Amino acid sequence: MTQTNEISATTGDWSRSAEHLRRSHEVTTNPRPDQDGQFPCVLSRGAGARVYDLDDNAYFDLTCSFGTVLIGHAEPAVTDAIRASLDDGNLFYTGPSPRRLALAERLLDWFPWADQALFYRTGSCAVSAVARLTQHVTGRTTVLTSGYHGWHDWHLEAVPEAKLFPSYATEFHEDLDVYRAYLERHADEIAAVVVTPEPTRKPVGHYRVLRELAAEHGCLFVVDEVKTGMRAGKGGLSALAGLEPDAVTVSKGLANGHSISAVVGSRRITDGLDEAHVWSTYQNEQVGFAAALATVDFLESQDVAAVVGRTGRVVEQAFRSAFAERGLPVEVRGWGPMFDLDFSAAEEGLADRLQLAFLRHGVFCDIGDDFNVMYRTADHLDELTGRVTAAIRSV
Repeated sequence: MTQTNEISATTGDWSRSAEHLRRSHEVTTNPRPDQDGQFPCVLSRGAGARVYDLDDNAYFDLTCSFGTVLIGHAEPAVTDAIRASLDDGNLFYTGPSPRRLALAERLLDWFPWADQALFYRTGSCAVSAVARLTQHVTGRTTVLTSGYHGWHDWHLEAVPEAKLFPSYATEFHEDLDVYRAYLERHADEIAAVVVTPEPTRKPVGHYRVLRELAAEHGCLFVVDEVKTGMRAGKGGLSALAGLEPDAVTVSKGLANGHSISAVVGSRRITDGLDEAHVWSTYQNEQVGFAAALATVDFLESQDVAAVVGRTGRVVEQAFRSAFAERGLPVEVRGWGPMFDLDFSAAEEGLADRLQLAFLRHGVFCDIGDDFNVMYRTADHLDELTGRVTAAIRSV
């Protein structure tokens, strides 16, 4: 597709997508606005910083596919590694394959305080596994938690409408007073504290305080870095906060959009492998290891964390400036590679109008979720920020 077509592909003609969505909702998807009915377009391919829909409209991708695509869509270094791995076969009965060992060693270099890396397919699987491991090594059942940890039954505190029965997780909602009080009363019942960092809402030092309080009360401390573990650079957000947890979970960004996750932790936690059943067939799939090894090579050689940090700050500022120019009371909260928008002071309906305006101006985002930038976004900053500004001006 030519540059001219990419720039003009913002007409809002989504007729092919509409028919596809109609058929899809009949047999496989959910039309609820918060699920598969949110967007009028259906994305079908990506290249670099852009994604394309069934109607051949082009968009700059500010979702990074839920934050998973950290380099760029269809990045040759990653796709070439996957193609090469497929020539060798994909799944074998024995677990410790050469690619698995190599990736474990790379992650122990990324998180140098850790002793072992265990692999799964999704972030939800990794966090569920580490929760069970902490229960086995401590003989306790309660998990004190804050933030989102996936869709599994043990943690539905973040989506209470889906919760049908009691869980062993207790949510403290980032409230330091609630956290302290629960530790003081129930420390001997807590298997672990499991926290998802929210750096757009809390300073990184907040998580160092949580770690220190957990240690004072003899509780294991796990950082769910599914979003931040690779995006923040070596050591993840934990390193930026100056803390060494007992374990982290990583997934998004680890394999540039391909399915793999990991629990990276101290032997104090991974010793639970002898008793905890945290194993599944596809955790030894070779494609994920190949994609992750190529991705980690690229992240290190190109200093991706620094690039996405700088790029994200430029994009954030474009949003702030355009909102200020337009007189819209929308707060932009960010820490570089990720940011979000706070509409609490804005009029009702503004978020929905902005969502459509961004799509019509060739910017794909989820207005109510994280905005993410990828390495390849840096190649298109002038055009992207121009489209962002034009979209906000149009509302």
